[in-house]
Amino acid sequence: MSIFAVSFAGLVGVLNLLLTAGVIRRLRAYDILPAARSDPGRWRVVHKPPRAMRAAGERVGAFHGHTVRGEPIGEEFFARSTTLVGAFTAGCQACEERLPEFAEFAAAFPGGGTQVLALLVGDARDLADKVRQLEPVATVVVEPDRGGPVGEALGVRAYPALALVDPGGVVSASGAGMEHLFLDPAEV
Repeated sequence: MSIFAVSFAGLVGVLNLLLTAGVIRRLRAYDILPAARSDPGRWRVVHKPPRAMRAAGERVGAFHGHTVRGEPIGEEFFARSTTLVGAFTAGCQACEERLPEFAEFAAAFPGGGTQVLALLVGDARDLADKVRQLEPVATVVVEPDRGGPVGEALGVRAYPALALVDPGGVVSASGAGMEHLFLDPAEV
């Protein structure tokens, strides 16, 4: 074999190693995991919910606010049973898309509007339609700015933000869409 052929084979081997390392790095970045331990040959992409508010296991902070009906509300709202929470803001396209789905689910949620909290952030005039849509199925709070007491207590970072909060104020699931509230923990 000539030196040229050996050099060429070595170069191809090094390039192959570099490409393989790049592919492995990309797969790790996309969180590619075996689908199940029983079938390690099957792969799938696991999409982790975006961090929109406090994560599962975190406790809602203390707060005092008022509903659109003028009733006081605080962290004791979460004491009775599991609560569905949704935070939406004016001028948010994703909020416009997810709010009807949230309202529909809230209407069927156990406890009805007594165990559903909807936080709307922005100018009250811009949110009037959303308030009318949510008021029959949720306890509605409007805060003029991000960083209001309810938003801070829930740890809202992005909109829309949805969560299930267990009795006592511990978040059991959260994300930006309804599907994030019902992920199988074995899939995350």
